[in-house]
Amino acid sequence: MTTPDATAVLSDNNSTPNAAMARLFIGLWPDDAQRWEARAHQQLWRWPPQARTTPASKLHLTLHFIGEVPQAQVEPLVQAMPASFAAAELTLSQPSLWRGGIAVLEPDTVPASLQALHAQLGLRLRQLGVSLEAKPWRPHLTLARQAQGAKPPVAPPPLHWRLAQLALVQSDGGFYKVLRTAEAV
Repeated sequence: MTTPDATAVLSDNNSTPNAAMARLFIGLWPDDAQRWEARAHQQLWRWPPQARTTPASKLHLTLHFIGEVPQAQVEPLVQAMPASFAAAELTLSQPSLWRGGIAVLEPDTVPASLQALHAQLGLRLRQLGVSLEAKPWRPHLTLARQAQGAKPPVAPPPLHWRLAQLALVQSDGGFYKVLRTAEAV
């Protein structure tokens, strides 16, 4: 698939400071059954009082965090999204508490097709001038934030997910708005 002719769509830093901004990410969007399966896993943890669990409606696997972009530059990103992608199976089986109190569920292994999708999307984003994080991608499902002291379940049942939908999402004041989706083939 070709990307729009946008040599430096997102690298123009001459935007006015008051220009409307959009906070974006590309994620793998679970279906309702997968969301509730993840929610059931969340309930196996022992959460400290300050923990903020991720609502079921927001559970997803981020492929690329794009960050803040001027609203006027969102459409080229929407157009650059693929119409479809190769389906992947992912088993999330490793509960973990990351630095900063982020509780996650990680896979044992990442399928080659999912790594390829991450790389392809990264290339498209860089072609549009998006600066991507330098650290290696670590797929995970964020279960909670501010979860210092949380106790993960011992030997929880794994979540076996067929990843069937990809979404470009705008995060606005705690709400998610799906701008475009792609279906697995």
